[in-house]
Amino acid sequence: MPLYGGITLPDHPDPENVRKLDLLPLPMIRRMERFGMRIDKEHFRALSSRLSARMLDLRADILNEIPPDSLDRFMEVSGGFDGDDGDDAEADVAGVAGVLFNVESSSRIASLLYDVLGLQNTAGVKVKKTKGGDRLSTGKKTLEQLKREHPVVPLILEYRENSKLDSTYARAMPRRARFHPKGPSCPQCGRRHPSDEWRVHTHLLTTRTPARLASKDPNLQNIPARSALGREIRAGFCCSDGHVIAQRDFAQIELRLGADRSGDGEMLRVFQAVGDIHVDTAMRAFNLPADKIDPLTHRAPCKNVNFAVFYGITDEGLLDLMADTYSKSGVVMPDWMDKTWCAGFIEKWFALYPGIRSYLDAEESRARRFGIVWTACGRVRRIPEVRSYHSYIQSAGVRQGSNHGIQGFSADIM
Repeated sequence: MPLYGGITLPDHPDPENVRKLDLLPLPMIRRMERFGMRIDKEHFRALSSRLSARMLDLRADILNEIPPDSLDRFMEVSGGFDGDDGDDAEADVAGVAGVLFNVESSSRIASLLYDVLGLQNTAGVKVKKTKGGDRLSTGKKTLEQLKREHPVVPLILEYRENSKLDSTYARAMPRRARFHPKGPSCPQCGRRHPSDEWRVHTHLLTTRTPARLASKDPNLQNIPARSALGREIRAGFCCSDGHVIAQRDFAQIELRLGADRSGDGEMLRVFQAVGDIHVDTAMRAFNLPADKIDPLTHRAPCKNVNFAVFYGITDEGLLDLMADTYSKSGVVMPDWMDKTWCAGFIEKWFALYPGIRSYLDAEESRARRFGIVWTACGRVRRIPEVRSYHSYIQSAGVRQGSNHGIQGFSADIM
């Protein structure tokens, strides 16, 4: 039973395992950094042109959503259009105001949504203030809730997505790429290249985040995959002639580890039968046969809770996930799916899998007692937040401690 800071941990594996886990992959990580990832520069440049053209159209569409009788009011509360030289604003609307209106400005968007259109008074939607408290929020979660209330909100969300992908990937990747010439020994990486290539080199960090690899300059771990634009971004990454890009996924690894570590009989039964855990959960939660399970109304909330339960999901968190799920599917979320329903559904989920609740409670108790938690491989994470006098800091530490046993173990296996 090793000592950590004077505390003896019961049933703790040998920490030498963690040292091996951290050191053995380092040569491979070094090669990955040196070799880089090939990109198609022309693909990214063409995509950037399309995104820029689409953003210009969206600027004009957003401006056109301002009611003509509210135009003076908008200029009064927002300070006028960007680049306005004092001429008649109506002429700007008819001409180039769609370009001059700064959609990137959160304060301008807040003026349009709340001061002009009055969306903060929409029934059933509670708009929060920014951290500074100086204005109402225009963050993604807030706009997702307002998406059904006015046609300008989806336009703003689409503009922001286009702008982020353009600046982060479409324009950035060609600038970051290094030239790898054709030849038997590349001066950049030492490999043989059958043709000239452009490659992006990321930095892989082993100590930046607890128990997993992190990528920076550029971050290649957050490339979107589900949206059509995200798939276009991914299409710009390619491989050398004679090679292929392979994708490998540990299917539902955190759920499987949770079933194993908790010993929950119901969850183990589903995995041993090679069933669909999300459909099985939906069948039992909604008392419906498999052929009556709707992908959005029944399976989606079960899937969201199944994956997020080890992150300490709350009723508000589940509501945000469901809003995002329905938004990406292009379907209006039901009115009855509110915070109260989400809170009740989370409790029902834990009743279906009582072993998970017991396991998370035990991990939370460990974090509070020792101030540290550990995975089955021996990786220790200190949780000083549990000693804080501030309840919100302490709660955050407890959540980190309760989910480290699964998330950290998953990262160790990876």
